[in-house]
Amino acid sequence: MYHKILVATDGSQSSLKAAQAAARLARLTPDATVTVLYVLHVPAVLQPMVDIPMDAMVRNTGRAVIDSTVGAMELPEVQLRTEIQVGDPATEIVQFARAGLFDLVVMGTRGLSPLKEMFLGGVSHRVANTAPCPVLLVR
Repeated sequence: MYHKILVATDGSQSSLKAAQAAARLARLTPDATVTVLYVLHVPAVLQPMVDIPMDAMVRNTGRAVIDSTVGAMELPEVQLRTEIQVGDPATEIVQFARAGLFDLVVMGTRGLSPLKEMFLGGVSHRVANTAPCPVLLVR
């Protein structure tokens, strides 16, 4: 069973479905906790140039995404935690999963075109290949 589940969200329909799947898994283990993580993608090269406080931008952008994801899960507050990070989504998700010793990462997948996938690599693909624990991808 999974006791520490990490849900990576971007607010898309795919990530909301992933959150619902994570909630179903969490209900199977009474002491399971689910952490919902949103990563605001600000390319590293731009981070030093951003004059507005990153904290305000992260709160304004990420709070709505976190709230809609948590709302889709219908879990008691005692089972939920939330976190907002800034950076490259795949890198931040993997680092957060590793640091938090999570048992499972659950995230949605969006169908990138084969050409984009070849050149860019999808976030879900990168996480699935580098995470320190199992990754459940939900369409």
